[in-house]
Amino acid sequence: MIKLILIINLINYSTLKLFILQNLLASYFKMVNKLDEFLKKIHDPKNKIPLYITIIVRPGKKVIDFKIKKEEVNILRVIAHEEKREGYFIHSFHIPIKNIGLSPDSKDKEILAVLSNPARIPNKATKAFVEDVLRKYINILPGKKKHYFKTERYKKKKEFQTGVKLKGF
Repeated sequence: MIKLILIINLINYSTLKLFILQNLLASYFKMVNKLDEFLKKIHDPKNKIPLYITIIVRPGKKVIDFKIKKEEVNILRVIAHEEKREGYFIHSFHIPIKNIGLSPDSKDKEILAVLSNPARIPNKATKAFVEDVLRKYINILPGKKKHYFKTERYKKKKEFQTGVKLKGF
């Protein structure tokens, strides 16, 4: 009789665990979809006339939650929370193209030249913000999509080991 009760409790526990896991997965996919939806809103869906430049600081693997904070002159800061880590981290910055003094259809090379040299930015608040980003994250590199950039600080570096290693005794 006691064994039967324990088995029923184990079955109930495993179904509860399964239910919790399903809810967590559903909320994870909702957050990823919300983040993608946000990025599509600030960039044209066909990527022809983007409104913002996106500088990704750290992409994050399993983002559970994110918050959007508005800085001065419509600059957006996205902070995200990963599944197995404590606290929030800076995911990306979004700067309006008009703030850096370029047209929305300008090329990535032109934008990268302006972002690398903030003295060419006419807006003082944006200029100070980009200088702060460069101070914290070293350099801004081109990304894979149009008007997407990344920082050098969180770029993955591969180290190749050469030579013969001696075995330890």
